[in-house]
Amino acid sequence: MLFISGWFLTLLATPALIWAAHNFNLLDHPDERKQHHGAVPLVGGLAMSFAIAVSAVWSLAGTDIFWGLFASVSIIVIVGFLDDWIGMPVTVRFLAQGIAALIVALFAGAQLANLGDLFGFGHISMGVLAVPFTVFAVVGVANALNMSDGMDGLAGGLALIATTFLAVAAHFSGSERTLVALLILGGALIGFLSFNMRLPWQHRARVFMGDSGSLMLGFLLAWAAIRVTQTASNPLPPAAALWFFAIPLWDTVSLMVRRTLKGKNPCHPGRDHLHHILLRAGCNDSQVVRFIHLVAVVCGLIGFFGWQTGVPDAVMLYSFLAIFALYCVGVQHAWKLMRLIAPSHGYRHLPD
Repeated sequence: MLFISGWFLTLLATPALIWAAHNFNLLDHPDERKQHHGAVPLVGGLAMSFAIAVSAVWSLAGTDIFWGLFASVSIIVIVGFLDDWIGMPVTVRFLAQGIAALIVALFAGAQLANLGDLFGFGHISMGVLAVPFTVFAVVGVANALNMSDGMDGLAGGLALIATTFLAVAAHFSGSERTLVALLILGGALIGFLSFNMRLPWQHRARVFMGDSGSLMLGFLLAWAAIRVTQTASNPLPPAAALWFFAIPLWDTVSLMVRRTLKGKNPCHPGRDHLHHILLRAGCNDSQVVRFIHLVAVVCGLIGFFGWQTGVPDAVMLYSFLAIFALYCVGVQHAWKLMRLIAPSHGYRHLPD
């Protein structure tokens, strides 16, 4: 029922918000960096937020996590909406995200107090660093998902994959309230993707989620992941949880390092993400999205079955870092290789 509520309310709200977006110019226009066709409403995040808020009032009101989660997510959605509409300075956006993450850590039952046997030398307890580390983790995951929002259905699909794995983990770890929130979130994502994915009857997205959506999704997923990893019984190891977010994290960290080494602003929008590299290689949009989603599913399965089969936390972490290193090397060589083979293999130039 919770899943259906999130799905139905998103379906109900999206057409009305699309109409409002055209009337109030809440639209994403194509430019030298954005290659979509025509102005697209930036209200998918607002539709999902409405559905999640209504469903949460019905199912979570009165619990010890409700007001903290409601307040923090409201900050994220409002600041994201203002950024979509009129633009907001980077400092203001990060300050708002930090405040929202602090509220989550203090009032929404999500603190990264125990990192597990992360390096193989015993369990790591964060102690007084639990709150600042939680803020860092939540803001990091939220922005990683935000930076992956570059193609129709891409970020929404990645969020849905992470939601699915976290919901299963919440069930196995007995985190009922987290499971309730994830079921609502999953339904809202399915509703949003009905308007955002390229489908046989829909050749391009009718709506984008905007920063209000991508940051909200990343924020809620980070909150859920922390909750599931800190349960008293059968917690999901944080090292395993990393695999549920592998693609956004690998892509974001690697491109920020590359941009920094080139003397560029690591937070500035660009066309050097994984999906851009695959487009340059000659893949079409649908192939790129399907491939990235497939890899995300495989990574999620590694994390889940690693947890269920008792793979040591350190092995999960070192494997994650090893594949990340290979990813970084592969991306670096991919750029060089594609420049060499472009004339004969359909390399496409995309503006930086």
